[in-house]
Amino acid sequence: MAYTKTHSVEQLNEMHLPALSLKNLHHFISKLYLATSKIELAEYRDWALAQLQSLIAFDGAIWSNGHQQTEQFHNHTLVNVPKSLTQSLLEHLSINPIVDTLFDNLGAPVDMRDLMSDDEFYHSQIYLKCFQPFGIERILSSIHLDERTGLFTVLTLYRFERDQPFSDQDKQIQTQVLFHLLTAANHALFLQLEHSEQGAKKTPKNSHKAICDKHGYFHQVQSSFIDLIARNYAKDKQVKNSLLKLPFALDISHKAYEVDGLQVELTPFNDLILVEIWPQGPLDSLSCRERQIVQTLAQGLTFKEAARELALSPSTVSNHLYRIYQKLNIGSKGELFKLLG
Repeated sequence: MAYTKTHSVEQLNEMHLPALSLKNLHHFISKLYLATSKIELAEYRDWALAQLQSLIAFDGAIWSNGHQQTEQFHNHTLVNVPKSLTQSLLEHLSINPIVDTLFDNLGAPVDMRDLMSDDEFYHSQIYLKCFQPFGIERILSSIHLDERTGLFTVLTLYRFERDQPFSDQDKQIQTQVLFHLLTAANHALFLQLEHSEQGAKKTPKNSHKAICDKHGYFHQVQSSFIDLIARNYAKDKQVKNSLLKLPFALDISHKAYEVDGLQVELTPFNDLILVEIWPQGPLDSLSCRERQIVQTLAQGLTFKEAARELALSPSTVSNHLYRIYQKLNIGSKGELFKLLG
């Protein structure tokens, strides 16, 4: 098999896909986003990779996420390959020529044939120790790195037949789909989190979410979360130059607190922490019960109706409202509702 040269992302984007393939690509991308509210989160990544097989034929795949700073993977989604392959890949990183090439060519799919001839590859230690034991004969891999957060996503596709190499068209398609895979999966995650809040105490509409470890390193994050951090700490050069982790320490002893003009709310999320932030406003000075009363009255209920809704006496609601007026330095429900926007 002939040795092939690596194409840059720009070169790949200049190549034109056949009209039918381009149409199928656009249809695939549209389905990814439409399905974020329809496919269960636990099934979404597997579903997305199954859809990708209609564009690129592959026998196995690994879709991984990690953080550049911690040099660790957060999760793997596997298709038709065992978990032991991921461990073998980690053990043989130092002899895998694709690794450094991926980071030198962000976004551009790298075929093992781009790096060595077939004769070299099938006699190499990386093939004999890492790929041959799993029946892997062809490899096409690409990486997306978000330089603002240090989060990276790796998508590697495998074929088990040596006489079925990946084509330039396969590479062009993978160039386009990786970003949409990770963006749609991220959207599906936070969309489900928003739905899970329905019926519970709701954070403000302008709240932004991230999932972090206890050290503040991101595992998943909304771009709006990073935008708010960047605006809020615009004068802090250290934060401006590096947003690889939260610019403030996580106080896990408190569920909600204020830091640097931001309201922070923490919720356990499996072994991680869901962090929600929003610019602190006057209503954030209220207690949980006081916010409940404000939200209930904002629905147009009377004192008696609000009291019944919250299982309180009308006098208790009235007393809470008096303290709310004092805290906010206002004198009427009209002024209160103006603060609610």
